[in-house]
Amino acid sequence: MYDAIVIGNDLSSLIAATTLSHHGIKTIFISEGNAQYIYTESGYTFNIDPSPLTGFGPTQICSRLSADLGISLTDCTGLCLLNPGLQIIMPEHRIDFFCDREELIKEIEREFAGIGEDIRKLYTPVLKISDFIGKWIIEKPYIFPKSYKELIILFRNIPTLMVEWLSLLKAFKKIKTNPYLKRLFEVESALLSNFHMDSNIGKLSVPSAYTLSLPLRGLYYCAGGNELLLRSIKSRFEDTGGQLIKNCSVIRINAGRGIDVDIQMPGTLSKIEGRYLIVSTKWEKLKLLLFNDRKYRRLERRLKSVKSVCYPFTLHMGVPDKCIPEKMATYVAVFVDRQTTIMDNNFVFIEISAAGDTKRAPQGNRALSATVYLKESPLVLNDEDLKDISKTVLHSLEPFLPFLQENLDFINIDKSIKLSREYQEMINQKYYMRYCPFLGVSSISNKAHIRNVYMTGGMLLAGLGFEGEIISGINAANSIISREGKKHGQRIN
Repeated sequence: MYDAIVIGNDLSSLIAATTLSHHGIKTIFISEGNAQYIYTESGYTFNIDPSPLTGFGPTQICSRLSADLGISLTDCTGLCLLNPGLQIIMPEHRIDFFCDREELIKEIEREFAGIGEDIRKLYTPVLKISDFIGKWIIEKPYIFPKSYKELIILFRNIPTLMVEWLSLLKAFKKIKTNPYLKRLFEVESALLSNFHMDSNIGKLSVPSAYTLSLPLRGLYYCAGGNELLLRSIKSRFEDTGGQLIKNCSVIRINAGRGIDVDIQMPGTLSKIEGRYLIVSTKWEKLKLLLFNDRKYRRLERRLKSVKSVCYPFTLHMGVPDKCIPEKMATYVAVFVDRQTTIMDNNFVFIEISAAGDTKRAPQGNRALSATVYLKESPLVLNDEDLKDISKTVLHSLEPFLPFLQENLDFINIDKSIKLSREYQEMINQKYYMRYCPFLGVSSISNKAHIRNVYMTGGMLLAGLGFEGEIISGINAANSIISREGKKHGQRIN
């Protein structure tokens, strides 16, 4: 008998389970597969999800979480701030996104002469809105006001936010007259946010401002691969008494006054009982096992308001140092400039291991991941389609890395195709919502409208990108922690 059962393979589920266990909630974490966060072959180590890491600044959400859980991220993982954090390559331009605002403005003006004052006017409201959102999610990660006092505080700030948002729209109106400058911010927004709009950044929103501020807030690199970061969280979960079950199959869930979960493991069937349930929105069996129950019809309708519209496909390569430009950043977005929208295979996102990081590549070589976003999931595309896409990716990189293909030390396209299908449940896709959410929030809260069932997953806070996945895990756990605190007549922070 457990206090809480958590089901999922993604980071938000792991965060939820670890937070619960840390606060003394007896927790079991069910991961149906053998979730691996890295892929290793021929001496190279690749992150399964190569997305940029954010939120690790001294006062930001990931650092606050690690401190709360008693995890020293810097000591455990060799986490380091990147400067520049991001590089965007366009047919006629290269822009380095530095951490310092004035340095970034000078960099953009270097490529687009005479635009410096307009860029400065853009980043003034961006940073003001970002500061408000950053403070709000630290103090109130649940986002939605929980009291009249919090509601009043939010209402008092809305006029100021609206003024800054209108200033942002006015500044961007001038900037978007230059098609390449407009594309620059479109690519940045598409990469760093999981919230996708039909006309992309053409409809700037409050969450868009937060996305545009992320290179200034800090993008981070984890030496040795993100597995080291996640392993430290998983170790904390087990050290605090949490139980992990993997390589199993969930075959039935019954949620009434209590929670019953039937799982199948090699040669045996088991029933797990608990009082609370947290389920990831990415879990592939969510609709099959949960939504068959009429109690969840309302939640099902709300989930349908958020749709996956772009799916990542990543090609993994090992390359010698001589193929890499001297000033190439760790995170690079190469804009292809096809006559299609940004998210229709029109930019390639590169994540490359740091020079000298021998945990990820042999000495003198680098591990390189190239990701594109597709309108159809790799799960429905056949092998030939994905092989053609792989060729297109390599061709798209030729102008930026002209000697790449002839000097490849490692590539396994078949394995990359297999991984793209196997790990869609772990990697954040790009989500469409019927309306632009405030502060990056969709119309779905983490409550499942059943008193002891909660949801987690990056799609709940898609506008906050990587940090949205972290916060959704914290919120799901805190919903149970607060109930347990009230039950025992105490408050748990």
